[in-house]
Amino acid sequence: MPVMLDRWNDDKMDALAAEVALTREQLGELQRDTKAGFDRLDDRFDWLQRAAIQAAVGLASSMVLGFAIVVAAVLFAA
Repeated sequence: MPVMLDRWNDDKMDALAAEVALTREQLGELQRDTKAGFDRLDDRFDWLQRAAIQAAVGLASSMVLGFAIVVAAVLFAA
């Protein structure tokens, strides 16, 4: 069974400092990966928004054209 030390010696303090430094590096890498992922997600939402606007404009144009055709047919049929 390992002996519990009452105080931390220099070796344990150095090991802890190295582990904390490594953890900070890992955290920085995780933050960069997360930002890159959100950037890709933003690009996808931008594409989806453009597609929705194009679909709405196309549908509205079709409805206006259809209405104009019905009005022209009624006016010229009389």
